Amino acid sequence: MTADTSFDVSQVRPYKDILLPSIFQPWAEHLVEALAPAPGTKALDVGTGPGTVARALAKAVGPTGAVVGTDLNPAMLALAAELPPVDGAPIQYAECGATLLHVSDQAFDLITMQQVLQFVPDRGAALAEMRRAARPGARIAIATWQPLHRNPLFRALHDAVASVLGPDKAALFQEPWSLPGAEVATLAREAGFADVELREWTLPVTVAGGPDAICCLFDFSAVSPYIGSRRADLTAAVRANLAHCTDETGVHSETAATLVTARA
Repeated sequence: MTADTSFDVSQVRPYKDILLPSIFQPWAEHLVEALAPAPGTKALDVGTGPGTVARALAKAVGPTGAVVGTDLNPAMLALAAELPPVDGAPIQYAECGATLLHVSDQAFDLITMQQVLQFVPDRGAALAEMRRAARPGARIAIATWQPLHRNPLFRALHDAVASVLGPDKAALFQEPWSLPGAEVATLAREAGFADVELREWTLPVTVAGGPDAICCLFDFSAVSPYIGSRRADLTAAVRANLAHCTDETGVHSETAATLVTARA
């Protein structure tokens, strides 16, 4: 959940093993189901990570379609390459950032971006690149988290950071939940997209490994360099904050996101 590209493959495995199945995979499937891409669609997923949305798109568009997934983090793309092939469209991965996509002009019918735009310094440039890559009439779909007060699972981690590392570090941790959907919609309009729509969704989430497992999220956040010897204290604070929704099967909570869709 950070734009940091310094991770190696071993460091990002907890993302694949814990965060992907409990949080990002359900959201990817929900996103693609809502978009209902037609068979044969050519799709681009920007900031694909280990290919979470790209793989869901590949299944949906079928063998006559095609999917490209881009990411700035080579370790995430290495994880994507380790996963077994999808029964559907071929997936091509490209290492690049959101503001300079290594794709052709007007090449895609559908462009997605899940929980990435928050980390892009020049968001207008990212939308302009999506506009460049979109065919006339193509759709885009950008998902961002709703604020922390709508995301109790993440709020529990934020509050643990505040109590253990202090308010300054809590402000750093808050970045992924700080981009309002209305701002994304405005950026889409400014980039020349039409038919801009905004929807809010909430999904239940279960983290099978419990509070200790979800603490791996700290290592993908902006507070990672500041944890040091306070890791045990952070974990204890998270356990306390999530005790009310933890049982022998894991942590049970919910996550909320905003989806902005538009047409080129």
